Amino acid sequence: MKAVEVFKAQIKNGPTFVCTVCHRALFPNQVRACQRRFYEKNRHVVASCLTGQFVHICDDECQASCSVPAERKLEWICHTCYSHLKDGQQRAIRGNVVCVPSEVQETVNVLPRLKSKSQMLRVKLKRRLCYKGHQFFQTVTWSKLMSALMKLKQVHPQYRDITIRDDADLCDPTLTDDESSSDEAQMSDSEYNEEALEEMYRFESDALCGMNSDSQHDNSGNKQQQENSEDGDQPNGGVILESCLQPNDVAEEIMSFTEGIYCVAPAERNNPVSFFKTPKLEAMAFPVQFPTGQNTLDEERAIKLTPSKYFPTRLCCVDERFARDTNYLFFAQFVTEIYQATSSMTIQLRKGKPFTRDGRRINNAMLQDKREVEKLVRSKDAVRFMTPLRGTPAYWEKTTKDLFAMIRQLGTPTFFCTFSAAEMRWEEVITAIKAQQGEVVNFAQLDWATNKCEILRSNPVTTMRMFDKRVEALFRDLILSPAQPIGEVVDYFYRLEFQHRGSPHIHCFIWV
Repeated sequence: MKAVEVFKAQIKNGPTFVCTVCHRALFPNQVRACQRRFYEKNRHVVASCLTGQFVHICDDECQASCSVPAERKLEWICHTCYSHLKDGQQRAIRGNVVCVPSEVQETVNVLPRLKSKSQMLRVKLKRRLCYKGHQFFQTVTWSKLMSALMKLKQVHPQYRDITIRDDADLCDPTLTDDESSSDEAQMSDSEYNEEALEEMYRFESDALCGMNSDSQHDNSGNKQQQENSEDGDQPNGGVILESCLQPNDVAEEIMSFTEGIYCVAPAERNNPVSFFKTPKLEAMAFPVQFPTGQNTLDEERAIKLTPSKYFPTRLCCVDERFARDTNYLFFAQFVTEIYQATSSMTIQLRKGKPFTRDGRRINNAMLQDKREVEKLVRSKDAVRFMTPLRGTPAYWEKTTKDLFAMIRQLGTPTFFCTFSAAEMRWEEVITAIKAQQGEVVNFAQLDWATNKCEILRSNPVTTMRMFDKRVEALFRDLILSPAQPIGEVVDYFYRLEFQHRGSPHIHCFIWV
């Protein structure tokens, strides 16, 4: 029972302790109280690093009814920043995905010109205009869209050269449809030549051409659905089967009737580009995360920063812009794996043997021969660099050999266990996510299907960190504790997997 109490105490707190230097949201065992008198070697560095930005100080109004958690009222510092500041120096961090460049200037030019602040524009973002499916479908306010674009031009250096036609008319909040002239009158010969008009007409026609085809598809689909319902063989009682081409919100798709929707595909005619060969790609691809275009991974620094150190700091930051965006999560995973593969490949090229298993020297002519390359692949010499990359065949081959070696040395495992995540029932996970967002929530009053799912989906990084913390505490404070609830554990091995809904679980071998 004492071991169980220790386990529950370890998993009670979430990553709500913010480091005053690096602004990462950490667990209690990863931080310590910040005592400013300990850092005296370099006062200039200490003054710029100890920000105190996320320390809440109660005033006269909120002192009586303050709902801010107790950990937010104290200043904390992580162990890494503590050691650097105590030495008088601080290494500050300033700062499968396919990257396809988008023609932002072209997209801005083909958007319809709405003059009234009250008018709404429904936009579909597609990969290609001829596709019926879409990536995003949202309703935007034209005035807010233009205001955001103008602000992006002011603060973001990569978008500073974008020009917007009729800037004065589009951004004038007092201009209405009645006061403004027609679009045809404004498009005079002095502003647009014949080629520009033809180009704009072509793009607008391509963007709106999908409406007729969509209507035809809908009519034919309704006819086919009616025939199937008459025959009595319609699957799932008329519910459309889930697929990647089905919209997320079917009701919104049905109610829109696909009329008056403007479709854009800014990256349709462009080829994929490499992340490491395109400067400032991270800032251009994620303008919400990098509104000023600064502090990205590819910036030059006195001390080189690898993706494996850069992205965890971004995702664990108390600022949730990075952790909330699932596209940025996959982008970070892709860049990290590509960097690891490139680095591992370079090491293997330096330490690799220049001879084959039968003693022949590997040369340029051998690598150009298809049969010789196949022999190198079969002998595992060509894929040895992928061993450190988690999830690759070479990685799992090495892991399988390690597991078989444990079975030969230790014998048959005593237990085979499966631990699944029940994040819907874990109050500390929901509470930690809302605490990071500066809110207090009553777990008992939350709805199962909507509220809890939305909270967990709003920050998948914290959800996964809480699960990892629970697994660590489960083995350290319970299974491997002196209490020995299942016996004296000699060794263990487990593998982490994810279900289709994204929930993690582990399969474990335990030798007792």
